[in-house]
Amino acid sequence: MQRGSASDVGSSSVAAKASVRTTSDVDLVVLAFVAGQEVPLEDRHRRAALRRALFVFAAGGDLHREPTLDDPAVLELARDLDTPERRQALTSAVGTLEAEPEVLERLRDPDVAWRAYACALLADALGEDAED
Repeated sequence: MQRGSASDVGSSSVAAKASVRTTSDVDLVVLAFVAGQEVPLEDRHRRAALRRALFVFAAGGDLHREPTLDDPAVLELARDLDTPERRQALTSAVGTLEAEPEVLERLRDPDVAWRAYACALLADALGEDAED
């Protein structure tokens, strides 16, 4: 490709959109983690679900990668921990957050919020493992 070509513009645009989406996902995960402090989740249930999710994560490739909202381990963890009571607690807690309107709008989708919460729990567990 030549500098300044039309194809360069297209690829730069795609990269910029991916970067924005990634940054936005990080914001979602952080806010979901904060809101998730209100989710009634017993330690033993959390630990057991995280152990299973960590196996799925490990089977998916490089252990040093960051989990994403669509990562199979995140989806597995989200399914494993999902109950109406827990979702309601997360939804209520999300309603009390103050953040960028675009991020809050995405987080108001209960499925996105729940996956972001699961992603936050998995990322936290991976961070704990890295510290050991």
